[in-house]
Amino acid sequence: MIETGKIGMVPLKSVIVEDRSRIELGDIDELEANMKASGLISPLAVRDNQDGTYRLLAGGRRFTVLAKNNVEEIPVRIFDREISDLEMKIIERAENFYRKDLEFWEFDKLTLEIHRLQQSIHGVKAPGPSGTGWSTEDTGDMIGGMSKASVSQAIKRAELREALPEVFDNCKTAADALGVIKKMDEALVKQTIAKHLETKKDDGKMLSQLSKCYIIKDFFKGVKEIPRDIMHLVEIDPPYAIDVKEAKKREGESQYNLQDYNEILASHYMDGSPDGEWLGMKTVFKECYRVMAEHSWLICWFAPEPWFNDIYNAILKAGFKTTRLCGIWTKGSGQTKRPEMHLPNSYEMFFYAWKGRPAIAQPRASNDFRYAPIPSQQKVHPTERPIELTTDLYETFAFPGSRVLIPFLGSGNGLISAYNLGMSAVGFETGKSNKDSFLVKVHGMQSV
Repeated sequence: MIETGKIGMVPLKSVIVEDRSRIELGDIDELEANMKASGLISPLAVRDNQDGTYRLLAGGRRFTVLAKNNVEEIPVRIFDREISDLEMKIIERAENFYRKDLEFWEFDKLTLEIHRLQQSIHGVKAPGPSGTGWSTEDTGDMIGGMSKASVSQAIKRAELREALPEVFDNCKTAADALGVIKKMDEALVKQTIAKHLETKKDDGKMLSQLSKCYIIKDFFKGVKEIPRDIMHLVEIDPPYAIDVKEAKKREGESQYNLQDYNEILASHYMDGSPDGEWLGMKTVFKECYRVMAEHSWLICWFAPEPWFNDIYNAILKAGFKTTRLCGIWTKGSGQTKRPEMHLPNSYEMFFYAWKGRPAIAQPRASNDFRYAPIPSQQKVHPTERPIELTTDLYETFAFPGSRVLIPFLGSGNGLISAYNLGMSAVGFETGKSNKDSFLVKVHGMQSV
């Protein structure tokens, strides 16, 4: 709850105007005539900087008129405590409900900023009626009862305008801008934004660093360039060879998310394909063992039906030690293609294996990791796992400063987890569209 602040008079020259959501001030002459006839009805809103200056929070158009008329002191509503970025955006947005409408692109930008800020505070809304976090519906409710679809469209327009403003040069309305986006398919929008981010010189450290860690290269070729005995943790999330692509299509997964997903035929899964494009899971484990340091951990996700014994034996043959008592990711809700015959599956399994005699970094009460899955409409990759899950995994098995290898990057969430934990990670992925989505996501995270 934001308090109302106190009313006072301050010197106009002490008010600092910066970082305003409104760029176009509209018809200032009309406003000036109205203020001369009726006076200044509502005070401006400012934050006390505690140094004799005030930052303008709301009332940019009125401030412009007052400055133009050389008014020395102005009435203001003073907030004398530290106001967060989110609160400043809320104050400005609320102010503009009752003033000249924002230009559509100003509104889009402000909507995106508020949405990002709220998700940075509350997290992304988990699925289900009891899920916690912040959703597009919450953003819509907060800024005037907008529908989920309207908020999503505003966010999409703002994200693309951040990357390529010239695309919207001839757009006069939100409908014009939406028409431009509809002419670009989902993949092209992501490519455009990602290309812009990769070439920007002033992006934050996180985006710059993680972009270099996300390597577009086949794992079997890229791993040859890694020296032996240097990695402390490896997380393998390979194709499952269970026709995931078809299953995700039936579940309504975005075709953009699926276009670069490379499924492997079951007959080639363990030993490799005849054309040499896929060298098999046995080779994956062999190469990972080579690059892993003494006393290090390996995590490998897999489909227990039908691969439990094959994966278990291949891990042992590569030189690792492991246990059949796997780690479990419990999702809370399950799926089945045959509800009349099969119980819905609500978990995934991973082997955790070790080279040498490593110690678990943070002992746990169980082998169960409980996190809600990412809703399909929010995924950037069909088998994407929550960042909270990968962060918990890495923190369990590795210490800050550890080097992490992720052979099949997919969504890239492992890179984000490692970065947040003070670990250095690197990984490989063949699908450029996956990296495009990753860069857009990281840019959004560091913009809040």
